[in-house]
Formats: sequence, C-alpha cells, structure tokens
Amino acid sequence: MSHFGRTGPPDITDTYSLLVLNISFRTTADDLFPYFDKYGKVVDIFIPRNRRTGDSRGFAFVRYKYADEAQKAVDRLDGWCHSVSPVCLSLNERKVVDGREITVQFAKYGPNAERIDKGRIIEPSSRSRSRSPRRSSNKSNWNC
Repeated sequence: MSHFGRTGPPDITDTYSLLVLNISFRTTADDLFPYFDKYGKVVDIFIPRNRRTGDSRGFAFVRYKYADEAQKAVDRLDGWCHSVSPVCLSLNERKVVDGREITVQFAKYGPNAERIDKGRIIEPSSRSRSRSPRRSSNKSNWNC
C-alpha cells in the first residue's frame, strides 16, 4: 500500500522512481516519508509485500515528480560515502531507518533490471535462455 492511502494508485507517469533497499520488515511508508519528503515532493511510496504472508519484501519504491529532487535524495540518503569528513558522518546517520542502513538508487525496470530478494540485489546468473541441454564443445566426443 502506498503512503497516500486507499484512494487508488497515483499517476506515476513522468515520475522518477528510487529503489530503497534493506528496509526492515516492519518499516511502513509512514516511516520512510519523513526521510524522503525533505528533498522534494514525494508522489508515492510503495512497499511490495509477499502475496502469501503479507510481509514486506525488504525494499520500497519512492517516487518523485522531478529528477533533481530524486537525485538529491539519492546523494543524501544512499549509504555510500567518499570520505570521513564531519559532513559525511552526519549524512551517514540519516541513512539508518528503523535500525537498518538503507541503500538508495534509481530504480531500473525491464528485462535488464536487477532481481531483488529480501531487500538485497541478486547477482544475475549466466543462464542460457535456451531450453535445450548444452552440448559439449569438445569435438573428440562426437562419433561421426
């Protein structure tokens, strides 16, 4: 469910989606909203749930109307920092939500997007799309 209640899904055309990883299973859209609202107009917050159990899947999508606001949120809330300056340390304190260090990045959609399981990105496997068993490339096994 989104942060904006049961009025139906908002119009997300021309919005910029951020992927928020590593949220706890008890984190709600209301918990995330104050962290992201300070960087711009949040259009929607969506936390996908497991269909069977109803539990959070450990990640969320936050949508902004403008790209510069979304970029500012990524810059300020993502868990990665270049130095150990006092500014960087104070930014690091802000990235902990509900006791967990979050990662924020622009969401990627489509067949080339990363797969997510329990709030973490899964490395893509080098699986063939073919349903046929692979043949050995060793020609000495062939009897012609």
